[in-house]
Amino acid sequence: MQEEKEVLALLSKLDIDNINFNDSPPEDAKQSVHLVASEGLEAYLPLADMVDISAEVERLTKCLSKMQTEYEGLKARLSSPKFIEKAHEDIVRSVQEKAAEAEEKINLTKHRLDFLKSTVVLS
Repeated sequence: MQEEKEVLALLSKLDIDNINFNDSPPEDAKQSVHLVASEGLEAYLPLADMVDISAEVERLTKCLSKMQTEYEGLKARLSSPKFIEKAHEDIVRSVQEKAAEAEEKINLTKHRLDFLKSTVVLS
């Protein structure tokens, strides 16, 4: 098992002293990122040791606010009859695509925030 640990540390560039093999998930599994490498091989990376959760929540919250402002601007353009009538259809399509991408990014960011807030006690 030591040999596998050394190989894993080398390939993942992790500190060998922080790699542990267990038969069951760690107690803080809900506060970790869970990765399934293959059948029977799962990894748990503790968020608290890798990321300043409070700072990440703050960063994502600011980012979300900016994305929502951008999205609202795109939707306002698309809801304007003058824009739809006067703009070339390629431009309208481009704005629609940007709005769809912005909406997807907003949803992903909201899910990340919800995950961070629900699994980790913020200080």
